Amino acid sequence: MQLNLPRPRSLAWAILLQVIPPPSDDIIKCLKTHRNFYNDLKSKLSMDPRAVVGDDPLSQNDESAWKQHFCDNELQALILQDVVRTFPDEPYFRDSKVQNLMVSVLFFWARSHTVGYRQGMHEVLAPLLLELYIDRKHAPTALCNTLKCFLDEAYLEHDSYMLFSAVMKGLEKFYTTGDAVPSPSGRLPPSRHIHSPNEVVRYLERIREEHLVSLDLELATHLDRCNITMELFGIRWVRLLFGREFIRSDLPQLWSFIFADGPLLPHLHYMVLALLLALRTLLLDPDPGCVLSALMRPSAVPVTHVCALALHLRDPLLHPRPSPYHFHDTTNHNSWLLSCNAETTR
Repeated sequence: MQLNLPRPRSLAWAILLQVIPPPSDDIIKCLKTHRNFYNDLKSKLSMDPRAVVGDDPLSQNDESAWKQHFCDNELQALILQDVVRTFPDEPYFRDSKVQNLMVSVLFFWARSHTVGYRQGMHEVLAPLLLELYIDRKHAPTALCNTLKCFLDEAYLEHDSYMLFSAVMKGLEKFYTTGDAVPSPSGRLPPSRHIHSPNEVVRYLERIREEHLVSLDLELATHLDRCNITMELFGIRWVRLLFGREFIRSDLPQLWSFIFADGPLLPHLHYMVLALLLALRTLLLDPDPGCVLSALMRPSAVPVTHVCALALHLRDPLLHPRPSPYHFHDTTNHNSWLLSCNAETTR
């Protein structure tokens, strides 16, 4: 199964996510529209409170430009706390200019969407930004006008916002927290003040009840017996688009597969089911600690196998079920179990 898209991969993602049309003369026009939109958004939300005559810096009025200014500073500081921890082993994200770019993209998105900023969104933005950067860094010198326009380094921030906004069309509902509404500073009330269940919890419950139970009752029952609910691991899976469930070098292949369904990510639940079934051997372990470790650490299953299994679950007549994945050998499996037991006894 071939998941590698030709470079510039970020351009292919933009097409799959339907933010720009398939290769045509309209790409340049569409890019200019998106970039102008971002410029306008920044101008609208970057008002200097000193320009507002008669506004008191100490005002607590919700309409006060000064109050919004201080809330914006608080939100940016909140975002920066997450951004500085992004992919600690990746040198690109240690650059303060890159961190400031990420804060800007996340801040302006949060200020223009009711869900606000939620922890984890920076891990959705980072792989998108990295692909945009790599495509620009390795671009050949001789380029057609369309690629020159797309790979213009001056618009790295604009295009990061464009891709992030497209992906969040499908993910935003998973970051919505019941009936909670973020404050102007982007903070949400304590969980004890949230009354209705999260959309992501309902989504994961539907996956279990409508799919997993009928596909593999033994696995569903065993997870229940281990007191491991779908939300315990599934919230991270879907909010981060499995960003921590596979090694980072496999992430572009995985996201190319997921993005092929369009920005609303309508078949994401098949990826959840496919990964559960691919890990089945490990998940049926009698030790709940090992089961949870298998669900919360990077998967040993190749991303191509999980994607092939997801295709089969989606359309079994068109896509044959791949052969079960075997975890190397008994020795390696036993070592993996011993490491799990060591972790749970610490």
